[in-house]
Amino acid sequence: MMITTRLKSQLILSLLLTATIFVAFMSLKSIQQQSLTTSNYIIELEESIDVLRSRLWILQEFQDQDALNQTQIALFSLQKKLAANDAFSPNAKLLMLNLRRVTNNLNALLSLAKENVSVPPDHGITSKNGMLTVRFNISIQAMSEDLTKLQRLELKHSADKQASILMWVIIILTVGSLILLLITLSTLKTFNQSLHRLTAGIMRLSQGDLHSKIVINATNELATVAQQFNTMTNRLMETTIKKDSLQQEVERQTKQLQVQTEKLKYVAEHDDLTGLYSRSAFERQIDTALARCQRTNTHAAMLFIDLDKFKEVNDSFGHDIGDRVLITIANRLQSAIRSSDICGRLGGDEFVVWLEPISDMLEVNIVIEKIIQHLSPVINHQDTNIALNVSIGVALRPNDDISRQALLKIADENMYMAKKVPGNSYQFSQRSTIALNNLNLG
Repeated sequence: MMITTRLKSQLILSLLLTATIFVAFMSLKSIQQQSLTTSNYIIELEESIDVLRSRLWILQEFQDQDALNQTQIALFSLQKKLAANDAFSPNAKLLMLNLRRVTNNLNALLSLAKENVSVPPDHGITSKNGMLTVRFNISIQAMSEDLTKLQRLELKHSADKQASILMWVIIILTVGSLILLLITLSTLKTFNQSLHRLTAGIMRLSQGDLHSKIVINATNELATVAQQFNTMTNRLMETTIKKDSLQQEVERQTKQLQVQTEKLKYVAEHDDLTGLYSRSAFERQIDTALARCQRTNTHAAMLFIDLDKFKEVNDSFGHDIGDRVLITIANRLQSAIRSSDICGRLGGDEFVVWLEPISDMLEVNIVIEKIIQHLSPVINHQDTNIALNVSIGVALRPNDDISRQALLKIADENMYMAKKVPGNSYQFSQRSTIALNNLNLG
């Protein structure tokens, strides 16, 4: 049962109990008012009987017309009052009929007493007047006794009605209160259990448990709230799952984009064939290196390397073989230089190497001899043996110049000078040669 239905039932039952109490009080008040009215009516009847009794006594004493008239008036007033009220219990109605019958008898007796008016009174008990007096007294006494019985009956009837009303009110209030108590206890128990489960579920959700479910077996408003809560957690879980999936997808695509960016950066900075720095990337690296050398006052060397008669390889064996030769030369060149050195391909069979740092000319010669030693062995590819010589031009910083363009130009010119010497050769500028003879760079 819904909690609001229980509360409405409690309210209706409380209103019914209140209405019962109100009706009971009004009924008791009505009974009391009726009892008071009946008592006043009986008192009036007693007063009328007393008046009639006094008038009969006067009539028996004087037996004149005036006393007779007064007695008839008193009897008529009594009869009128007896006929004016008939709201009595069944037993009381019998007494009222008896009172009316007695008044009728008194009326007949007054007719007999009328014959003795103006006759000298005869007070003997056996006389006619004495017999009327006795009958008058007996009738008056009977009426008084009936009025007393009537008053007792009405009092008892009123008390019984009040007791009956009170008994029924007590029964109704007791049963209604028990029902109200049971409904209240049941509602309170259901509310506390449901509220406890709701609170526990909300606390679990606040701690991050999206699998939290609230189960309320009762059919009430809190069960509806629990269902809405479960629906909310399901949607929140779905949203979280979607968010996690989206986050994972974003991370995956971000990583993929980073990989692609790295690939694009690598492709942009490296030669497609050999994997060495491209011309533009090599120039950027050299600009950075020159700034570093300027800041730290470091010596460096630019090597311009060219393969002798490489065009004949392409013409004789084809460009595929030529490309394999260039790849092999690039790999050998990278293995010959130091990790701090920079190697690039300017295009065709022209390679450049930046040596940094160098301490003296002897160190430069050692690196150049190592390069020649790595590049000189015959290259074997698909049963084809290819032997190439290399010509190396050298430019020193700061002995020759300090700018990238100037150093490349000097190294290039020195490379062409080296080509004039048969076999593997390398060439310094005159200024660098003088430094070499002095065995230092400074």
